[in-house]
Amino acid sequence: MSLSPQFMESLWVRKSFSAAGHTLLVYDYLLTLRDESVYIWDAPWTIVKVLFLLNRYGNLIGQTVVRLEEAGLLAHDSQKFCQCFAIFTSCFMFLSVESIHILVLVRAWAIWGTQKRVTNILAWSYVIYVVTLLASTSYSLYAGNIQYLFLDVIHVCVTTMPKYVWLVYFGSFILDAVLFVLTMRSLRIHSREFQQLYPSTLLHVLFRDAIIFFVASMFCNALTIASWTAFWNNPKYFLAKGFATPLLSVVGQRLVLNLRGLKTRTYATRDLSREVDRQLQAFAEADLDDVE
Repeated sequence: MSLSPQFMESLWVRKSFSAAGHTLLVYDYLLTLRDESVYIWDAPWTIVKVLFLLNRYGNLIGQTVVRLEEAGLLAHDSQKFCQCFAIFTSCFMFLSVESIHILVLVRAWAIWGTQKRVTNILAWSYVIYVVTLLASTSYSLYAGNIQYLFLDVIHVCVTTMPKYVWLVYFGSFILDAVLFVLTMRSLRIHSREFQQLYPSTLLHVLFRDAIIFFVASMFCNALTIASWTAFWNNPKYFLAKGFATPLLSVVGQRLVLNLRGLKTRTYATRDLSREVDRQLQAFAEADLDDVE
């Protein structure tokens, strides 16, 4: 069967971006393996540690499966496999993206302080949102009679996207924008309150990493919506799963590791007492809730 040059070019772009996303994820994993050993594995078991490890190693496994499929090593001309693969990658994408948001939310706000009620509302909003996405996506992919194109020739699962499927992802824009505004407000308030405790260079790093994370988050949302609308009948609709998801995971994991590695100068007795009281309360609310 003869395939058009435009189709083959789009397929090449899709495979290239998937390879780049997987390479970035593995490369950053190797770069940060020492930090993970020091700041994560040696730390007590908390919700932050569990979420970090699930996101980190879940992404490595999931993106490796995606990479093998994109290399044409898994499909074997099976429509059934492609249906299962579509469900897997959709669920994996939603879980990966939203879990890193919850992880950053819990970790960053535990350090800088915020109202527990606001944190819980945002965390549960992400949970409800991702559960809704998982249920609706799994049902539509399982119930729909989706045919994968040219499978016997290209050995890669390629289909078309429903034209308005991008609307289900619009909620992530809203949640991310709200989380960004509230996080920056929290950072601003507590950087003023505790500026005597933290060196200005560390405050700069924290602001920088927070901004980079949310810029990357909005970029990934935009790439997802753009690829699902502009390339709904083109192999490049897969750019969100193959490239945007690992990119966001790398940025989020970097932010958490940097927060774990923050070191402050020596405290005065009064400052130490005030800071310890505040962080103990924050971490107790973030971590001990899981034990109960």
